[in-house]
Amino acid sequence: MPDTVTRSEEPGVFEEIYREARQRVVGLTMGLSAEELARTVPACPEWTVHQVVAHLSGEASDLVSGRMEGAPSDEWTARHVAEREDVPVQDLLEQWNDSGDRIGEMPRIPFQLALDAITHEADLRATLGRDRLPDTVWQPTLVWMAPRRLTDVTVKTEFGDLGDGPITLEVDGYELWRAFFGRRSRRQMESWGWSDPAPIDKIPFFPARETDLVE
Repeated sequence: MPDTVTRSEEPGVFEEIYREARQRVVGLTMGLSAEELARTVPACPEWTVHQVVAHLSGEASDLVSGRMEGAPSDEWTARHVAEREDVPVQDLLEQWNDSGDRIGEMPRIPFQLALDAITHEADLRATLGRDRLPDTVWQPTLVWMAPRRLTDVTVKTEFGDLGDGPITLEVDGYELWRAFFGRRSRRQMESWGWSDPAPIDKIPFFPARETDLVE
């Protein structure tokens, strides 16, 4: 996850983002059928819907218990899934709510936790055929990230310009937001309205996808 700001910035904002994302994901996944829970999530091709929920519940549990060895590596997240493979999703959601309430009592939470929650919420919404993540959720985080990540770029979006660099990029804001978290391929990012040069490698915090993801 990104490490471009200190935890002292934007006090309270990420706590609110995380709490509201948890509430929405619980509402989104509670009562899903076995078929829906078994669907592969295209943005996370190694995981099903159930496994994404297992990860979200597991990382919250690890944070409140201090079990953070190896975080945020692939091995750390894989353990969340493996340990909860046979746990019913209703139990996972209850565990996440319990851990999430305890996180809410902490003086501050890692901003990575909030960004991870809304990223996976967007993954789940696309997989389940639900409406896209509300603009009021992802737009403020894009406004926060883009100038810090793309320091040489003026990003022109449908809701205004971000940054003031000499390179220009005309792009749908949601597409750029998803790309930051590895949800778009290099080919997709190259197809945007860049001036020269196009600093593609500065966009994803994770490696870009090898295949296109259209949502």
